[in-house]
Amino acid sequence: MALSNSMSMVWAARAAVACVFSSLLFAGASAQSLKELRVRDAEEAALNREVAYTQSVCGSSITASIDWRSAANWPDEVSLTLSCDGALGALEAYCRTGDGKSRAQEVTRFVCAGDGAGASLRGGTLRYGATPGGNGFVDTKALIDREL
Repeated sequence: MALSNSMSMVWAARAAVACVFSSLLFAGASAQSLKELRVRDAEEAALNREVAYTQSVCGSSITASIDWRSAANWPDEVSLTLSCDGALGALEAYCRTGDGKSRAQEVTRFVCAGDGAGASLRGGTLRYGATPGGNGFVDTKALIDREL
């Protein structure tokens, strides 16, 4: 029994050392990106709120995400979500027209990107590549009117 307890203590100590080593190994990355993680969390929460409103207007279920790779050089002082909001507004405007609400059901996913590519619609995914300070309403509305 004593040997079993000793072995358990050894494994526990090894696990603790591994945990500390792992923490030290990634400390630089974690400390550096804590601000970035907070910004990302805030942006994703804001996007989820905006998409929830779009869902209520369109009567549909839309998942949303931010393409963080495309936003690697996005300026800290500009909200990526706010820059994508016009694209969602265009979908909402479309849903408020004639048969737009039923046709907008084809859009099941929204991707907010930071690459300046503008609006695209493929296989149920509406993607908007924002530019800092832009909002995408006009371009996205034209695309939706054409494609849906």
